[in-house]
Amino acid sequence: VFVVQEKEHDLFKRKGADLLITKKLNLNEALCGYEWMITHLDGRQIAVKSTPGEIIKPESSVGKPFVKIIPGEGMPSKGNPFVKGNLYVLFQVEFPSDGEIDAATINNLKQMLPAPAMQLDYDEEEVEVCNLEHADVKNFGKGGASTAVNEYDSDEEGGAQQVQCAQS
Repeated sequence: VFVVQEKEHDLFKRKGADLLITKKLNLNEALCGYEWMITHLDGRQIAVKSTPGEIIKPESSVGKPFVKIIPGEGMPSKGNPFVKGNLYVLFQVEFPSDGEIDAATINNLKQMLPAPAMQLDYDEEEVEVCNLEHADVKNFGKGGASTAVNEYDSDEEGGAQQVQCAQS
């Protein structure tokens, strides 16, 4: 009787016959192309290269990471070692940090990339201009006063009415 204990690997995660790796790309690689080497579990070197014009996105849809596969580069299937699973590559696109891109580079990017979807025309003297700040979505719903009643919850004088449970 053989007992096989699977050890965790620094690069690969296994599920069935499929393997998964996570690959971080900088914005240049995500937009302009990438190339890197993988040392497979069997020791082979695999060169992974983008196709011309291929763009790697931060997500494929809301909340779902961008994933591609290398067919047949997973583990041998149970019962048939000639049929292999796939090697999934989960991409993480790393964007530049705030202030990392200088004004000249920003102007060059604006010339090369598609125009923004909306450009507003307004007089700054007549509107309030706000800048966004960093936030954690875990704090959503925790803002404002710490009391249960918010003075803006009702248009009536005296504020909102508190709701009580019916007693039977």
